Amino acid sequence: MHRLTDIDLKLLRVFTTIVESGGLAAAQVALNLSQSTISTQLAELEKRLGFRLCRRGRAGFALTAAGEKLYAASGDLFSAVDRFQKVTADVSGEMKGALKIGTVDAMLSNPDFDFPAILGAFAARAPSVVLELSIDSPDAMARAVADGSRDIAIGPFVKPAREASTAVTYLPLYRERQAMFCADGHPLFGRRKVGLADIRQHPFVARRYLHRFDLEIVGHLKAGAVVEQMEAQAALILSGRFIGFLPIHYAGLIGWQRRLQKLPLGPENEYESPFFLLHKKGAEDNVVLRSFLNRIHDLRKKAS
Repeated sequence: MHRLTDIDLKLLRVFTTIVESGGLAAAQVALNLSQSTISTQLAELEKRLGFRLCRRGRAGFALTAAGEKLYAASGDLFSAVDRFQKVTADVSGEMKGALKIGTVDAMLSNPDFDFPAILGAFAARAPSVVLELSIDSPDAMARAVADGSRDIAIGPFVKPAREASTAVTYLPLYRERQAMFCADGHPLFGRRKVGLADIRQHPFVARRYLHRFDLEIVGHLKAGAVVEQMEAQAALILSGRFIGFLPIHYAGLIGWQRRLQKLPLGPENEYESPFFLLHKKGAEDNVVLRSFLNRIHDLRKKAS
């Protein structure tokens, strides 16, 4: 394949989706195509390239050595295409291309940041822009913004002491109140008075990215469980075996049938986690990202 065409780019996107989905069958939902159509398009790409990209059959899906190399190169190609689309959008003033957003989980119930409303307002203003949303840890999202694989990240980041020395801008959004909870079946459930000495006698589950805050407050030397995402933490607390911090708004959402109880420790044993929006420095000049930031500003102005 000496010169890329629109057809080649389409087939390459099918190929990368197959790889990231883990096979042809799993890619059907992401591509909204039948497995036979996906197989035909993959075969067409292999024909155009002149080499085989993957092995598929009863033994499962696996990339060939050539397929591994093409997949790595495709990532660079599509990043370049996205950058090109953003540049043309800036020049023409038209919003198109893709906006890649990363967030932590359990944001939908937060009354201080109506994320669905922001997405809806942006999508209405920029209907030609493809929104790509992913959920990840704050550390992974910060790296993704720095290396350009994500345009925006929203989460409880620790702002560096010298932001000027980094290539990333930290925009403060809100502070999320965290309190300690247990569930029905736990020895502390239903107690009207609980002290830190009581807390230290029970297994504690912490989110890895808030590990230091959680453990410092309760005085645990180590956690009984460490998780990456909120749902895993909530599942362990709801098991009745662990205690741990949860955002108060999220606990209210999932505390069905009175199964969750905020431990009566007092406000001094709660804390607020600062949320920031991250983007690369200078990226606010991009018309697509600027429109998204404006939707956040509009929401705040309306709420105030």
